[in-house]
Amino acid sequence: MTLSEETTWEGRPARLTWLPGYRPRPHETVGQVGGLCFTADGHIVLVSRDGSEWSLPGGKPEGDETWEETLRREVAEEACAEVLACRLLGAQRVEGLTPQPYHQLRFWARVGLHPFAPVFETRHRRAIPTEEYAHVLPWGAGVIGQALLRQAFATERELQGGAAAGHDSR
Repeated sequence: MTLSEETTWEGRPARLTWLPGYRPRPHETVGQVGGLCFTADGHIVLVSRDGSEWSLPGGKPEGDETWEETLRREVAEEACAEVLACRLLGAQRVEGLTPQPYHQLRFWARVGLHPFAPVFETRHRRAIPTEEYAHVLPWGAGVIGQALLRQAFATERELQGGAAAGHDSR
């Protein structure tokens, strides 16, 4: 089910639309790839530059990377974690922040944490119980944040007990 919400980002109004299962077409811009990353004990991995504003690990595709390769690289760089399995959940269409709309892809991922030794812009990492998701992520309590969490839980249940990975490419 497509969901939309209005928000403000850095003082500018934006419209976000959650498109579950959506795979952008080649002419559509993917501005970010991020993951709702779960540890083996069911905690969600978050990252922060300043230790107060938290987000999902993710970033921009580089060169000819596939979306999955972008996720794996960004999770390694930002969270010092290895993606063990992943599946594309859908895309969030962002309108109003740039002249042309763009998409932010969202993956479910199972990750293994390595010792945290930040090298890039991320300076903090934490793994939170799922009950804290809506309280720690600024957008986690919104309709899109809650839909993303429900979809990730459904993927968790579906893949529980198995080592399945969804492989995606552009």
